[in-house]
Amino acid sequence: MDLQKVRLGDVTDNYDALRRPVKATERIPGEFPYYGASGIVDYVDDFIFDGDYLLVAEDGENLRSRSTPIAFMANGKFWVNNHAHVVKGNALADTRFLSYILAITDVSGYLTGSTQPKLTRRAMDSIQVTIPDLHKQKAIVEVLGSLDDKIAANTHQARLAEELAANLFDQAAALLPKQPMSNVLTPILGGTPPRSNPTFWGGTNLWASAKDITGAPFSAILDTEEKISSTAVKKTKAKPLPAGSVILTARGTVGAVARLAAPASFNQSCYGFLPKGLPPSLLYFSVLRATDQAKALVHGSVFDTITKRTFDHLLIPQFGDTTNSLESKLSPLLDLVTACVQENRTLAATRDALLPQLMSGKLRVKDAEKVLEDSL
Repeated sequence: MDLQKVRLGDVTDNYDALRRPVKATERIPGEFPYYGASGIVDYVDDFIFDGDYLLVAEDGENLRSRSTPIAFMANGKFWVNNHAHVVKGNALADTRFLSYILAITDVSGYLTGSTQPKLTRRAMDSIQVTIPDLHKQKAIVEVLGSLDDKIAANTHQARLAEELAANLFDQAAALLPKQPMSNVLTPILGGTPPRSNPTFWGGTNLWASAKDITGAPFSAILDTEEKISSTAVKKTKAKPLPAGSVILTARGTVGAVARLAAPASFNQSCYGFLPKGLPPSLLYFSVLRATDQAKALVHGSVFDTITKRTFDHLLIPQFGDTTNSLESKLSPLLDLVTACVQENRTLAATRDALLPQLMSGKLRVKDAEKVLEDSL
């Protein structure tokens, strides 16, 4: 395969001038995705782009950690703030192909800023990438695109299922009496094994931090960036909670809620809630809506911590005789969300493994198509 090294700016058209940030307090909810540096951050009632574009993160720690893609496609009608560059491939490059190339390109040498990494437009344009001719690019995109299309379909299905579950919960909760959250749920503090002891880290046990909770797709934690050993689980306060438990960030990044799709420990900046007083689905939405109350109580103030006393003032429904019937409606929907997230992880791993093999010529496009026919 004939490859050539080019600068990203030489194979793209830039649309950064059309971006427009809107403060959260000024956004009007709607159907159009509002994108930031790491993906969709909201949905608004208007759009400024219509078509297929490549968004590249302009700033944020993720440019270094790359826990989520730094370059991703945005399709259809959408809005973009000033934290993501907006480009399209020109006559020399397929836009979607460039998203795949940037996924395997080291950009660390192009970043500025010590505490807050930044990728300026000038630096982005200077990124060197290796590409084949346009015909070969499109052939690779056709193969990998089938995986992305399935990921997009799963994501859409998960979003609809989560929205339906939330609506069912809210409708039921509106008709039920309320009680202090602390009457039903007991918050559990997490723990961080001493980092000075290397035997505590690098194991196979999930250990969630605020980054995992805020970055969990559809608030479902199936994996964590860091993992701890069985020794750490036994000898430290980092005790795992079972699947179905709920984690709430209480300090630092405050007010993020996620549900455990697999057993996991978590750090001391979070509270955990076991599905004992409430079954898993009701537990998740109860904590989520109680956290919304906490945010409303401090509207206009600094929301920097949640203490155990906070739960005395937050109200959740008294489900009573409706507990089992409502759980039976919500649980399948959240299970569907989890299944979609899990399948997307597998599909993304397959896509990312195929790309370098296709680029190097070790795997022919026809052979890759056969692999996907057998797996999709």
